[in-house]
Amino acid sequence: MLYISLFLFFLGEVQKTAEEYYRNGEYEEALQEYKKYLEKGIVNPELYLNIGNCYYRMGEFGESLLYYRRGWFLSPGNKNIKHNIYLIAKREETPNPFFSFFRGLIDRISLRTFSYLLALSFNLLVGVLSICLLQRVKLINFPTYPFLFITGFFFVFSLLGFSSWYGRVKSNWLVITETTIAYSGPGEQFKELMRVEETEEGNLIREENGWWLVQFQEGEGGWIDSTKAMRVLNR
Repeated sequence: MLYISLFLFFLGEVQKTAEEYYRNGEYEEALQEYKKYLEKGIVNPELYLNIGNCYYRMGEFGESLLYYRRGWFLSPGNKNIKHNIYLIAKREETPNPFFSFFRGLIDRISLRTFSYLLALSFNLLVGVLSICLLQRVKLINFPTYPFLFITGFFFVFSLLGFSSWYGRVKSNWLVITETTIAYSGPGEQFKELMRVEETEEGNLIREENGWWLVQFQEGEGGWIDSTKAMRVLNR
């Protein structure tokens, strides 16, 4: 067995792990190994993070952001993923500090957690409203208004967070993986509207003959070659 192992080793047929490839700077080989896990149906934030890191080291920043976003969607609180997204995307913060804080708070909580919070806050709100009704008919005497305000705020926050994340699930969220041109129609014969940089993000509005009508985060839009972008969520 020892001789066979040595023979295979000298032939270069002993397979390194993805981590070993990455440590040795062999990023393309590491990427191939990591993607084998995806082919087996294994999906988790750390795997997406590792794939994104490989693309980043290879200078393919659009693909890198794509996989960071996929990992962030599964685990929005992952500090490494958030840090790497910031390094690539560098999106401007909302001028209003309150909305910026509120958006950041929502982005730290996953869709699953918000679904639990929404169910819990709804039941609490119904309970407090029931107590308020009993108080109005003089059946009980209990200071319910502070609790009504707290549970109401809790419910509204949960509802807004759930709606925000659910909107992301239902939208055709995409990342531009290669710098391209946006046109006024589905084809290069139409007027050029703007240059769209790699790592730009947007929503797919419509598809036609291999072209995508995309609305970008800044509110602008146009038709791009569908091979220049990829959807964040595989559906």
